[in-house]
Formats: sequence, structure tokens, C-alpha cells
Amino acid sequence: MRTIPFSPLSATRCRLKPHQPYFPAGVSAGKIVFRYLLGLLLLGVALSSCRPKEIVASGPLDLRFSQDTVYLDTVIDSIGSSTYALKVYNDGRETVRIEEIRLADPASPYRINVNGERGPLVQNVEILPEDSIYVFVEVTTSIQGSAEMLVTDQLLFSGGGESQEVELVTLAREAVFHFPQRFLVLGRGENATPVPYSLISCDTRWTADKPHVVYGYAVVDSGCTLTIEPGAEVRFHQNSGLWVFNQGRLEVAPNAFPGQGDSVTFTSDRLEPGFEDSPGQWGGALGGIYIGQGARAEINNAVIKNATNALRVDSATVTDQLVLRNSYILNSSRTGLSAGFSDIKAENLVVANSGLYNLYAFGGNYRFLHCTFANYWSGSTRQEPAVLLTNFFEFTDDKGAQQRVVRPIQSAYFGNCIVYGNNNKELAIAQDDGAALNFTFNHAMLRLPRDTADRSLNLQAPGFQNVLVNQAPDFRDAQNNRYALDSTSQAVDQGNVADGAEVQIDIRGRTRNFNGIPDLGAFERPF
Repeated sequence: MRTIPFSPLSATRCRLKPHQPYFPAGVSAGKIVFRYLLGLLLLGVALSSCRPKEIVASGPLDLRFSQDTVYLDTVIDSIGSSTYALKVYNDGRETVRIEEIRLADPASPYRINVNGERGPLVQNVEILPEDSIYVFVEVTTSIQGSAEMLVTDQLLFSGGGESQEVELVTLAREAVFHFPQRFLVLGRGENATPVPYSLISCDTRWTADKPHVVYGYAVVDSGCTLTIEPGAEVRFHQNSGLWVFNQGRLEVAPNAFPGQGDSVTFTSDRLEPGFEDSPGQWGGALGGIYIGQGARAEINNAVIKNATNALRVDSATVTDQLVLRNSYILNSSRTGLSAGFSDIKAENLVVANSGLYNLYAFGGNYRFLHCTFANYWSGSTRQEPAVLLTNFFEFTDDKGAQQRVVRPIQSAYFGNCIVYGNNNKELAIAQDDGAALNFTFNHAMLRLPRDTADRSLNLQAPGFQNVLVNQAPDFRDAQNNRYALDSTSQAVDQGNVADGAEVQIDIRGRTRNFNGIPDLGAFERPF
């Protein structure tokens, strides 16, 4: 038998040409297409006949709820709540059709949203077998004429001739509101920032019977005094704050004794638990509480928390521009205490958990006794130290040129203080040789790099006296802002007796020097 070699040319002789389709004899192309389409149609009918029909439960509802009573968080009069998510379960093996989901009271202050459809009435909602849906609930209410009022309603689920209900409950509190009436523009050009504000009447007292809610800046005008009584709440909307203007005066809990549970609280107007310790909720272009040039403030028994730049003090032209006693500055998204050429005296002060600095001091005069600066910020990466002392400030002007402003630190005394945190270096001193920078740390606990070359600080210099470096303060629970000293703390009995005698009680009202030697920081360990 003769073998014929294979080649591409010989193979082409056996191929059908593209323009010559092949059909069996006697069968046209139209018949082939018809048979193909008929087969697809029959296959579709067969498949659809195999699907089980959806069974919808026809009996009474049998729903399960994530909560039988929805307790929305306390709200302030006329301010909306956060959104609460109620989960509704169908544990059965049949689809449940809910004919109506509605609020019982047609004039209810509550609002609902089901599958993107807003209430107060949503109809024909289905829940597949062993599935669930969310019902979102909010409330805004007005309680004129009452300091507090319990606001209630019912969320009704109807179907199959029966209904189930979920109780809705929230506590509403009346408040005194301060709304902006005027606008001030800071800066110019692209850097212009409008600042809305309202003027507080001269010689005003804010009492503790109702919270004060501030929108924009509440301004203590020149020559006027604002007194805030012990136990008062001052709540700020986003980008809002308190501004003590030139020759104005702020007095917070004057003469109040620490540890009595009557602190004045400065925080945001969000009352939900999720916002209880959330930084950066208030404080506008001027910071949270701004003590301006020529103004004075005496802040006692205060808790200032959850701001951006919590407390800002600027351009001192008077002595004792700010006096701070027995107070806390917590959870600031940027800086706790920002001082620009200021005059500040503080004792029994805790500044903790700031996104940048606990204390930023640029020029001025400072005296801190028995203060705790503790920065265990975990919200982001933090490169800055807890405490920075500097006599210069650098910035880029409108023309892009680098500028440096120099202001002397005439004195900065830290007696019996703790400067600690979770960074390797929590104290930094930056000096321009063209101006003074005088400081003293007398009996202090400091967190510094173990490698002395990285410290850029000479601990043998006269400014450091009896300092403890990298010895554990052993705070009770720094992650939850509890800075009392534990039993193993190296700060116990390490203070300077003279400074302890000047501050004879601690931040909780306990006597210092009970064994003759005070502890470091704002807290005295009682045994």
C-alpha cells in the first residue's frame, strides 16, 4: 500500500469551504433552525416545571426580633438620635409576608426605614425562609416645658390577621441652645475660614439643671464674665467651641472641691455610647475652648474630652492667663493643651490620649505641679512626643517662602510630674539659639529613648533634677483613661516635698504627703 505524505496542501482538499455549509440531504437550513429553537423551548418548559413553587406562610406571624424593646440612647431636645438597627428574623421554612410594618402613633417622633422604604408605614415586606431583614429606627423629639421626658411608641408588624410589636423607648432632655447670629472671616483668599458665633450676655451663669448646646462659637465678649457652675454640661456641635475674647473672663466651677462628682463636662452633643470616647467631635478653626489675647480663664474640676484641639491659649498679655486645677483633657484628635506664648499655671491636671501632642508650648511662662501627661493614643500612627517645648514656629507664607517666628520660653517648671506614653520619646525640647528656653523638671518621670544619642537631651543639665527615666508608672488602666497609680508604680513616694506641700490634695480630693513624701502625677496612692 502506498503511503501519501501529509501536507497542509493535501489537507485543504478535505475541508469544507466556509461559504458552503453542509446539511443532510433533503433537510433545509430553515428546518434545522426551527428544530433547534423548538428544543430550547421544550427544555425551558421542562426545567421550569421542576422548580418548587415558592410557599408563602398563610398563618399568623411568627417573627423573632434582635430586641423586644429598642432603647434608643438619650437625646437632647430637637436633636436627632443615631440610627438603631433592629433585626427581624424568619426562622421558619416558608417565606413570610408581612402585610404592614408601621408605627403605632401616627404623630410619632420616631422614624423607620425598611429595605430602603421610609415609614411610618411600609407594606408587603417578605422575609425568605431562615432569613432576616433590618428595620432602621431614629427619633427626634421636642419636650417643651419639661427637663426630661420618656418618649415611647410601638413598632407593629401585621400579617395573617395577627400582629407582633416591638417597644420603642428613649429619654429626651431639654437643653439651652446657643445658635450663631454672626459670622467672622479668618484669613484671606483660599485660606479664608468663616467662623459663625453668638455673643453671651455679660456676667452670665450657666447652671447645672440643663445642658448647654453650642452651635458655632459662643463668645465671652470683652469685659464680660461667663461662670459655669459645678455639675454643668456644655455640649458642642461639630466645628463648634467656646471663645473667651480680649479682656473677657471664664470661670469654671470656682471654689469647687475635687472628687465630689460635680465636674463640669465639655464634650460633643452626641450622647450615644459609641461616641462616649470618640476623639475629634467638636472644636472649630480656633480650637475647642480658646482663651485669646488679653482674656483670662480659671478652670476647675473640668473634664474636656473628644475635641480636636481641646484647649488653646494664645498671646498672653496678662499673668495667670489660664489657671487649671483638678481637671482632665482627654481624647483630643490633635492637641490637648496648645499654648502659643501663654501664661499658664496648672495643678492636678491629667492630659491624655492625643493624636499629636498632649502639651504643645511655644514661648511663654508655665508652671505645672503634680500633672500627668500620658499619651497612649491608638487611633493612628503618632510621631510627636506627648510634651513639646519650643521657642520657634516655622510655616510657609502665601508666597511659598519658609518663615520662622521666635518667641522665648521665659520659664517652664514641671514639679512632681509624669510625662509618659507608648512612644519611645515623649518629651522633646526644640530651641532656636536666638531666644531663651528656660525649663526645669524637678522630680519627674520621663519616657525617653534608651539610646542616649537619640534623646537630644542632656539629663545632666541643670534643667533636669531628680528625674526617673523609663521606669514604669503602672497606671491603673491607661487604655480607658484611668491614670491612678497601681501598687507596683515607680512613681509612688518619688515627689518633691515642697511642691507636694503646695498641692496638698490630689485630683480626687485625697490628702497628699500622708507618709511625708508625695507621689508623682495627679493621683496620690492612698497606701
